[in-house]
Amino acid sequence: MNEATLTLKNGQSHLVQAPVGRDLDDILHYMRVPADAAGRTLRLQTPTGAAIDVAAAEILSLNVPPPHALISDFMTDGELARVLVFAMTHASAFQDSGVHEAPDQAGYRIRSSRVLDGPGNAALAALVMPKLQALMPKLWQQLGMNPLRLATLECQITAHGDGDFFALHTDNGLPEIAHRLISYVYYFHREPKKFSGGHLCLFHTLYKDGYATCGQLGAKIDPPRNGVIIFPTWVYHEVAPIKCASSALTDQRLTLNGWLF
Repeated sequence: MNEATLTLKNGQSHLVQAPVGRDLDDILHYMRVPADAAGRTLRLQTPTGAAIDVAAAEILSLNVPPPHALISDFMTDGELARVLVFAMTHASAFQDSGVHEAPDQAGYRIRSSRVLDGPGNAALAALVMPKLQALMPKLWQQLGMNPLRLATLECQITAHGDGDFFALHTDNGLPEIAHRLISYVYYFHREPKKFSGGHLCLFHTLYKDGYATCGQLGAKIDPPRNGVIIFPTWVYHEVAPIKCASSALTDQRLTLNGWLF
């Protein structure tokens, strides 16, 4: 069950079940359009299942921890080996993802890594898709989402070496990627691990004035070999900088990652 902290303008705070769907839309609307909130009462649920009535005009903010699921032993040993062999076989096809600047923040570096993308990854997508589809019915509540029909998967391999990183972002924050619903990151680096760092950091989402901003750090996950991390695409996250003395692809932080929608 996902919990959120609802703060009122009088300074009081209430722990509630994280609103989803129409409930969240209503809260954000009343934050953005205070005139519509006058005289309105919202009924929310506490973590124990009890109901709580809140005057819409009194809501100041909503702080939602990052919902996510970590699944260990996602693939069999044979499947993991297939993914690793695929990456090594196509090592020359990796392309530099570049270090980009945010359009509204000149000089702010966003990303450094190498990716293997494109239709050649279809075999990997065919391997991962049924596994994720089998998992999702068990995860909707944990992720704080209403069940969705997920029919399409985007898939790429990402390699992070020495000095690489991915700064704070969401996976659906631009119009061309707004269709993405679920993010997944599967780790298949070799053991013993030859790199350090590269933690996946997930942050709270703070809703205030009707809009989402990044809140405090909620989880810092050390890359779990043969584990997959699944979270909604709206969650703010980053990949912490990597240290890796070797330049060999086999020694880097390797992930099979993408999005469901």
